[in-house]
Amino acid sequence: MTEDRTLQVEDPAPARGFVLAATGEGYRKLARRAARTVRSVMPDIAIDLFTDSPLDDPVFDRVHLLEAGGPRPKMEALRRSRFERTVYLDCDVVMVAPVPELFEVLKETEFAGAHELYGSSPVHLQKVRREIPHAFRQVNSGVLGVRKTPRTEAFLQRWQDDFVALKLMFDQPLLRELLYENRDGMRVVILPMEYNQMHPATLRVSSNRMMAPRFLHLTRLHEDDSHQEPVDQPFDVAALLTPPMRDKLNSLIRTDRTLGAARDFRTYVGDTFRKAPFVYRLARKVRRFFT
Repeated sequence: MTEDRTLQVEDPAPARGFVLAATGEGYRKLARRAARTVRSVMPDIAIDLFTDSPLDDPVFDRVHLLEAGGPRPKMEALRRSRFERTVYLDCDVVMVAPVPELFEVLKETEFAGAHELYGSSPVHLQKVRREIPHAFRQVNSGVLGVRKTPRTEAFLQRWQDDFVALKLMFDQPLLRELLYENRDGMRVVILPMEYNQMHPATLRVSSNRMMAPRFLHLTRLHEDDSHQEPVDQPFDVAALLTPPMRDKLNSLIRTDRTLGAARDFRTYVGDTFRKAPFVYRLARKVRRFFT
């Protein structure tokens, strides 16, 4: 018998993909549901999981064992991601609309994230090694986009190393400090809140001229074990929102022109008038007169 010396060539990594990270069985269950939610919205996208225990679940393209322990594995997951352009999601993030444009942004920038909504919270006000002006708000680390470059690799390594060395509990105060200093000169973009909507109650007062959320970041998902099951099903968005919030979300998705919605008659007329400034100003004066 001759020995088979055929080289097994691994398929090249996709240029883009999602990464989740989970330690412990509870977070792994949430990650499986979060990944299935992503798969229901963007069925052809690659999704990888970094975790501390072997897992066989077809929703993930690959499962990677974490090299380091600890409660905040996202830095390692982002640093070791096989994708050129990675979008990281916390396990309590629920995708509600596709985000191909987020990967497009990462072609021109290196690091992307949305502001932390709760700017007066104790975690936001936490100092690590220096005072940071309040005008420089934390980036919420539950949804992050990273393009693989020497600068981002150095940044992610510093974030991970400093977090461990300083024995911190929360990763965002340190992230804020490192982004403020930006020693590596990364190209950073701040995303609109629709890419990390942490307070869904704001949906009730949203206008249909606003973009629909892409991700709902629902921290209560990891505060109640009932959300961990069934692991073979995506999150039921309708069950996670009150009926008014659910209806408003559906309305926003239905009318969002950035998601391909057609213009209604009123919008069409307004767009037409704006092409003729004199007519547009006259129409506004007439409207104000009668209202």
